[in-house]
Amino acid sequence: MPVLVQPIRSDLGYVACGKQSVGGTSVAPNVFPRFMDGSSLMISAKAEDIWEGDGSRRLGSIVKNLQEVAIKLTIAPRPNEIGFFEVMAQGAGSDTYTAPTVSTTLSSATLVNATTASVAANTGLTGSGTIALVLSAGTAREEIAIFNIPPTGAGPYVLTVASAYNGGHLLLAHNSADTVQTAATHVITDQSDGNYYTFEVSMGGTAGSIIRVRDCKCKTLKRSAKAGSILMYELEVQGIACVAQGSAATLTFDPHPYVLFTYGVFTLDGSTSGDALAVDSFDIAQNNNPDTTIQTEQVTLAAIIFGNLGLDVGLSIIYQNGNRIAETYFGSATGTTDAQALFVGSLLLVFTLPDTLNIVTYSVPFMTYTKAEPPALKKDGKAFRQALSATSTSNFAQNQYLLQTTVANTSYAAY
Repeated sequence: MPVLVQPIRSDLGYVACGKQSVGGTSVAPNVFPRFMDGSSLMISAKAEDIWEGDGSRRLGSIVKNLQEVAIKLTIAPRPNEIGFFEVMAQGAGSDTYTAPTVSTTLSSATLVNATTASVAANTGLTGSGTIALVLSAGTAREEIAIFNIPPTGAGPYVLTVASAYNGGHLLLAHNSADTVQTAATHVITDQSDGNYYTFEVSMGGTAGSIIRVRDCKCKTLKRSAKAGSILMYELEVQGIACVAQGSAATLTFDPHPYVLFTYGVFTLDGSTSGDALAVDSFDIAQNNNPDTTIQTEQVTLAAIIFGNLGLDVGLSIIYQNGNRIAETYFGSATGTTDAQALFVGSLLLVFTLPDTLNIVTYSVPFMTYTKAEPPALKKDGKAFRQALSATSTSNFAQNQYLLQTTVANTSYAAY
């Protein structure tokens, strides 16, 4: 009996990406998100049947008219990755970068379980209380620890590890001259068009296929989370051309933790109470509506440009009152009759990780409620849940951004 060729496991693969400086030239990937189910590479072709009169009824030939490539990626992004994918979706020049307020180096090496760290400068370390600092950022020794401020000494300056962090002890050893920094800040808002990116998808490595796709732009990005779970990103990316690779990339994964729903503090329509405390899931779905019809002399696309921007918000809340129904259909929370007016609210989601250094904030300043589902009547006696839908606008054509994402993380350069 013939023996089947060794099958390839479906988890033996990776998705990697990198930002291109120009269109038409791919780059080696340098961002390696951990993929989840729902991730895929799709290569499709459009073909034309050629029928000619040759005295028969047989099809003469088939000509390929267009070849397209698309990627779907489902991930649980870490804070550094969030900045990368937000800029991909929001567009070229979307990142307003602010350098860390503390940026110094260790004056001497520290050992495992050290209770202090000596630094060369005290700029940004004045005041009192505690501060989160990342030591040895970007290395295998990276550690985000909490220190008491101000430091002691006249230079070098001695920082004491706060008791709230690991009982007042560092977890890792650090070398002299290693960096000591607070978070960098990236304020990201939507722009008119996007950069090109290279994606590389491995499906079984060299035994299967490794496909590198150039000139990709983000078509859609959905950010979502539900009570007790983790923040998820679902991307759809459109690319122009692909090439098979002969060797796999060396994978380097982001070492930072997930963003959990429980880290969030929500502000809904300007209030942190009421329904803001009753949100049990959310999604913020962006559609860049790219133009993928630009084809000239090649079988692949010549270019991709962003089209009109759409941003929709979905919320599920534990039903406590009829305010959202009244606002959507009766004009205001106190309305009682059918009204043409639609209520304009806002959404602010702030996720602060336990290290207090990594923070992710989503701000939708002007969102118009378009649907507030009356909760379904059931005999099971459980709590009502209400689904809300809203669409972000530019503040009545004032050209206000639809979404602003602010990320404090350890990426010390603009994306």
